[in-house]
Amino acid sequence: MPKASQVSNEEVSKILHLKLLCKTVKEILKLLNRSESMIYRVLTRKTPNEPKSRSGRPRVTDIRSDRRIQRMAFSQKMSVREITGAYSLQISKNTVNR
Repeated sequence: MPKASQVSNEEVSKILHLKLLCKTVKEILKLLNRSESMIYRVLTRKTPNEPKSRSGRPRVTDIRSDRRIQRMAFSQKMSVREITGAYSLQISKNTVNR
């Protein structure tokens, strides 16, 4: 069960509107009687459709490239060196093996 009350869409729109009117966070929290952390959370929240950033190293190849590498390795019996030469990307032996 949450400790704090949920923020309604109406309150979120009020906070964003006040911020567009160049109000400070302190002014907004006095007007709406909400906590500073809640105001910051609303102001820094990403849109619901925006994907969360993932931790770790970003992938060098996408899914389509992975399938193309797989086809080259299995059907054409190309070596790792030949596959990396065919690509402009710098991919390692481990990437091809995976």
